[in-house]
Amino acid sequence: MLDDVIGNYIDSLTEREFDAPFMALLRLHGFFDIHFRHGSFEFGKDFIAKRVEDGKPYQYTFQTKAGDIGLAEWNVCRGQVDMLRTDTLSHPNFDKEMPRAARLVTTGRLVGAAAPAAQQYGQHLASLSEAGFLVWDRDTLVEMLATDPRSLSGSPVSLLQALGSRGEHLSFSELEKHSRGWIRSACSTLNLRDSLEAAVIANHCRRQNRIDLASWTALLLLRSTLATAHGQTPLPDSADVALSAARSMFEEYAGQLWASCQGKFLNPDEIIMADNNPAAYVTYPVRCATIIEILGLLGLLRADVRGDRAGAQEIAEYVRDFVGANVGAAHPISDRWGISLVPAILLLANLDDTQSLRSLIRATTKWIADRYDDGGLGLAGPHSTPKEEVEFLLGPPFEHVALTRRPESYSAAIVLDLTSVLEESELFDLARNEFLAVDIVLPVIEVGDDQGQYCLHAGEYHMEPNMPFEEHWRPVDGWKNSPHHRRGNETLYPERVGYEWDELSISCVLRDRYFVKGWRRLLGLAE
Repeated sequence: MLDDVIGNYIDSLTEREFDAPFMALLRLHGFFDIHFRHGSFEFGKDFIAKRVEDGKPYQYTFQTKAGDIGLAEWNVCRGQVDMLRTDTLSHPNFDKEMPRAARLVTTGRLVGAAAPAAQQYGQHLASLSEAGFLVWDRDTLVEMLATDPRSLSGSPVSLLQALGSRGEHLSFSELEKHSRGWIRSACSTLNLRDSLEAAVIANHCRRQNRIDLASWTALLLLRSTLATAHGQTPLPDSADVALSAARSMFEEYAGQLWASCQGKFLNPDEIIMADNNPAAYVTYPVRCATIIEILGLLGLLRADVRGDRAGAQEIAEYVRDFVGANVGAAHPISDRWGISLVPAILLLANLDDTQSLRSLIRATTKWIADRYDDGGLGLAGPHSTPKEEVEFLLGPPFEHVALTRRPESYSAAIVLDLTSVLEESELFDLARNEFLAVDIVLPVIEVGDDQGQYCLHAGEYHMEPNMPFEEHWRPVDGWKNSPHHRRGNETLYPERVGYEWDELSISCVLRDRYFVKGWRRLLGLAE
């Protein structure tokens, strides 16, 4: 059964979608010093890597393709393979003194005359005693992934259950619970099996038209890898590969969401009609929150990790226009969606769009306060079910909905923390006054530098049921308006090993805790 699942997975892959799991697959099969080279200056090499065989190191080069390859495509590939054999231009770690081996990797098969042509070409190279050349096709990849014990062979039944779920039955909470199994007691290459598993799940979500869950699956892998590697300095090589794969996976799927949004959804009617759902009053703000969260993370990744300021600016300009056109972006329907504000606002702040972030914070402040005003039930909690979210959102006018007012607002605490971090004194005073006027309680979860920063089910944390923020802008040390700004660890493990952006991403997995001092450092405002 796993063979069929993996076969369907490989059949549906795009060329770039396979990059992240292919890195993990190489590492599991004994390759090291792996570098992704696809782009304008790849010189025929999508990947380079080394492997020791019979006591002798070889420099491998890989060209990856998606789908079947016919004779015409093979003739093009042959030219690229010739570059794999002969060209030393690639990467500082490419060792031109080592014996070489070349692999053409395709998620399909060589069809028609392409198969004998490739076989003849390999025999020709062998007769010249040149670099060993082989094709890894669909069948090879299925065997490597499904039957090799180093890969997905022996995966838990819950993987097949996740892959058997269809669109409306896929849920973030179930995927998060499944991903807890990826958190190991000690860092090892087994983490890379989890990278392959995450890639298969993310691809399944994408095929079920849940690109949001595909993006979040990458963040679940990132979370589990840092939790497993926690405390080890420097970061182990296997963890570094898994984190690179997780980032690449997120960038691929978030990039697909970005491509589908460009030039669209700048009219509220358009995004509501795209949903084609009678419950659009609820699904509209959720779709808005999802878009600004994932695109905010993508923009920050490009700005702070990839160094692509122009690409980040383009995303930020779209987020600005999107939140300006869609009031749903400022309407978190429960405390689960409060964290969605953070990546979007930090992206706007990162690129100095102060006016847009102020407008978003003001509108969100008013929305939250209105939910608690005049007999409002408040917002459902950060781990509430969709049913509970709807009942709290729509319940007050209906007598048959028997709910007790929930005074806590995690989203309100996030607004106050954002205004503190950004040193927006006027917005802080506005939000604080609004929340005091409707008796909102401000819960904050504080964590130490242990598993509590990664997990809902492990580690330690302290729950402050009503964080005593200053009643007026009166910060200590420049921006600190609350005790949790002044206590606890200044930096956590992800930052210490160079994964600042990833620390923010973990908040989007947990939904109920965040790392406010890390926001300052993402914006270059650290003391």
